[in-house]
Amino acid sequence: MVKRTLCKYIGILFSLCCLCGATFAGLRPCGAGYTAALLYGGMPAVVVLPAYLAFSLLFDFSLSSAVYALSVCVASFAAALLSLRFRKAKRLLFTLFTAAAQTALLLKHSQIGYLLMPVWGILSLGVFVASVCFLHPVLVKRCKFKFLETELACGGVLLICAALGLSGMRVRGFDLCYLIAAFCIPFTVAVGSLSGGVAVGMCFGAGIALYDMHPAPIAFMAFVALVTSLFASAPRPLASLSATAAYVLVAYLFAAPPLWQQTVCFAVGAIAFCFVSPARLRAVRDALFTPATATAARGIIGRSAQETGNRLIGASRIFTDMQLAMQQVPEGEEAAGDLERNVCARCASYAECSAKRGYRAALAAMERSSATKGRASVSEIPALLSACNNLSALVGAASASAQARHEQILLREAKKEGRKIVAQQLGLMSGVLRQMGEQVKTPVRFDAVKEKRIADELSYRGAAVPEVIVTDDTVSVVLYSETLSESDVAAAVSKAMRAPYRFVRGSADVLPGYTMLLFARAPRYDVAFSVAASAKEERSGDNHSFIHLGGDRFMMALCDGMGSGEQAERASETAIELVESFFRAGLDSMSAVECVNRFLALNECERFSTLDVTVIDLESGDAEIIKLSSPATVVKGRDGVRAVSGAALPMGVFENVTCGHTSLRLQTGDEIIMATDGITDALGSTEQFVSAAAMQSCADPQAEAKNILECAMAAQRGKLKDDATVLCARIFEKN
Repeated sequence: MVKRTLCKYIGILFSLCCLCGATFAGLRPCGAGYTAALLYGGMPAVVVLPAYLAFSLLFDFSLSSAVYALSVCVASFAAALLSLRFRKAKRLLFTLFTAAAQTALLLKHSQIGYLLMPVWGILSLGVFVASVCFLHPVLVKRCKFKFLETELACGGVLLICAALGLSGMRVRGFDLCYLIAAFCIPFTVAVGSLSGGVAVGMCFGAGIALYDMHPAPIAFMAFVALVTSLFASAPRPLASLSATAAYVLVAYLFAAPPLWQQTVCFAVGAIAFCFVSPARLRAVRDALFTPATATAARGIIGRSAQETGNRLIGASRIFTDMQLAMQQVPEGEEAAGDLERNVCARCASYAECSAKRGYRAALAAMERSSATKGRASVSEIPALLSACNNLSALVGAASASAQARHEQILLREAKKEGRKIVAQQLGLMSGVLRQMGEQVKTPVRFDAVKEKRIADELSYRGAAVPEVIVTDDTVSVVLYSETLSESDVAAAVSKAMRAPYRFVRGSADVLPGYTMLLFARAPRYDVAFSVAASAKEERSGDNHSFIHLGGDRFMMALCDGMGSGEQAERASETAIELVESFFRAGLDSMSAVECVNRFLALNECERFSTLDVTVIDLESGDAEIIKLSSPATVVKGRDGVRAVSGAALPMGVFENVTCGHTSLRLQTGDEIIMATDGITDALGSTEQFVSAAAMQSCADPQAEAKNILECAMAAQRGKLKDDATVLCARIFEKN
């Protein structure tokens, strides 16, 4: 904060010094108007007024200059004091007092004459108005709002006056105006405004021309700005070198070679531009040149995404509360005391028995035992009740109510298990919604530099591009072109982004004649895959799947229904469809497999299936291998061949099953080979299957899968005893 305040005061005082040095026919009216504008903008008088008085005497140490400066200080200070009382008339007060201060020009009448005095007074008032217009967004709004065209125009007027003042600050040929101009021109071009760079160059040239009374500097600086814009996208040192070379070249072309001191100043200013951080350039670009409509649209996108994410997270909390409520349902209390009420209370020995310690506990134990089994037996009577005189009636009553209570216990356990399953499903849904909400509400960040780069590249290829939006993950392009295809646009986007991008979808309902194309970052890896299969009967009990999941993930799954024929085919097909559905829904791998297993276990039909799933992250190369009673998966890589096994029961045997789960990192050229037990049984063992896979050296997954199947068939003399399927996938890195 202190550093920012210090930089602000240094900039204000430096600009005041430059404007105080601007001389018109021996007078310096610009400093007076700028001083009044600074006080109008809220700058402290204790800083501005002494600085103005000092700068005025520094450039013209005379009595008339001192009187004029003092009159401006008194008038500005008086206007500032009165504006505290009459705030609505603030601008009028400053205008009137600034005009009144011009009466001090009477001391200069012998130099300029009475006719020119109103001209310089109006010039001072004009500088005041222009300064107020430009300084208001700087000092009051603190550059939080975009500059209007009128404000930028007023800034250009002040820049001309400041350049005039800088031109007078020459020491032995070293010109401060050339140094600052060489910095400001490439800076303005770099923030994304060619017209702004030319305007800044011409403003500096106009100031120098007013000082030298020669128009050539205007053309020189405009030419420098145009040449610099050609190298705007080049490395920073090259852009700086182009500005210096352009100035020297145009000066020699017009037979007006510059002084070597001016060339040095120009080179130093251009080199200083190289040290400006890209973050500072982006901040200035966003403040000055980002279209307001695009900013509003992007704000709507970000706000909509955040609101949608919050709603998804809120919905996930509902499912979480439902899960907790389902888990906290109180257990029904067992009815107790039937034996005591219906049998013991009618016995003559009831008073004696009930006085014994543990009597009621023994009755309750007898009731529970008989209810659990659905019957009562003499052998399981508690010892305390074995000497009962009415034992036969006690056993008979326990047997009579045992069956009904046994059914109640079974129903209660079934409800408890059902609540447990529903609670687990609600928990999974809550997790999926929460994950989606966190992803959706992530703030959307835009990159204006890359957007301009893409627009320029497509315009160069003959397309009309009104808008480009670049986010962290996607690129949206609105364009009109009769020649460019989606692949051509994708190539242009990839070139501009310096990364591979792929076409996702297009929409033609944006603007009449225009199309919006959406591109996403292509993952680092891709997968080539194939399958080879042989059925024992007309229908195979093996099923497989190759699908691309959301988030650049690839899944290959292999399922083997127990047996062969239509029933086995139906079982494996159901399992594969469920696996695809749960993985597409966004569940993590283990949760998805557990849900599929639980669903099959609740099915009354005894159709079990083995499952082999591999999920590959195509960006990082990370792979998950999940196995349920399936043969080993073979992984072939640079480090050799390894087998991944997972000992577990088939899907659908029990509601809770332990899956084999292995994580590993794949590299370019690595292969994953999965097979059903029809292959391993034909080859004789898992070791033989691994050996057969290791012997394959072809790069084509289709040929490799076919060769392994042929090896299995050859081992069985061309006749397999079971359905056999081989999946082969090879990961490779995209160029």
